[in-house]
Amino acid sequence: MMSTEQRLWDTLDWISMQYSAGATVEQMAEIWPYALRWAEEYGCFAAAYDDSPENTSGSRVPHAPLVTESYWIVALRLVCFGLLTGHAAQMPRVMAFLDYVNAELGIHDGLLERLVAPWAPGRPIPDKATRHLPYRKLFKVFAAEPAKRPALMVKYLDEWYHASRREPYIDQHGEGDVAFYGYWSWEAAATTFVLGIDDSSYRDMPFYPKDLADFAKRIAVDEQVEPRQERIPAGKPCPRSGWWYSPAQGGRRYFKQGDAFPAITNSDWGDTFWLWALDQSAPSLG
Repeated sequence: MMSTEQRLWDTLDWISMQYSAGATVEQMAEIWPYALRWAEEYGCFAAAYDDSPENTSGSRVPHAPLVTESYWIVALRLVCFGLLTGHAAQMPRVMAFLDYVNAELGIHDGLLERLVAPWAPGRPIPDKATRHLPYRKLFKVFAAEPAKRPALMVKYLDEWYHASRREPYIDQHGEGDVAFYGYWSWEAAATTFVLGIDDSSYRDMPFYPKDLADFAKRIAVDEQVEPRQERIPAGKPCPRSGWWYSPAQGGRRYFKQGDAFPAITNSDWGDTFWLWALDQSAPSLG
């Protein structure tokens, strides 16, 4: 149980670090389903322990207590990364994981519920944030008229770091601190995507992960045109000419229709899969 929980935490930290390191958003999109699957696997072990004789106290603990630091460590990042990497349809599974014991205790978070509402309808949407600051400030953005939302988001981002003084990521930077993986308001980008806010007035502000918001918007538009493609394993023929991406390689390659997708050897990713790249522009020579 503890090993699978640590694997989940490490995966979410890894995604944060990869973003700060400049990895492609497409790589994050490929990894997020693993985070969800591993969250559910941890949940199975945790629930089995709760119901076992080893649990001598008889107490049952949420998989991610929304009133503790686990809110940001697990719940917020799992939701925001999923929304921003094109996996919004999986929000019912995410919320089922988060509901364990939390729902029995009547604990629901107002921000998370607002973010997932388009894909997980019918859930309670309280006017309370289980971790009050900075997240409660976003309720004004959801309640405002669309024209007023950009200005409110500017204010939110401007106050974000100071308002985060009780969150686990605050003051993480420091000389020689190799554990620092950057300051990012994932929830600001997720809110921008969910509400369709024009972020032109704040996209270059500190703490705003603008390319994740851009990616989420592109995925949403693309899925209106054609369904999201499944991963195509190595050895299968390329269904259409263009640029394709494999997380086992970490970059794009051009294939013609009918070309067999190659396997990437000496990779830590295991089996090789190829995905259609959203960026179909030719590489710059500069």
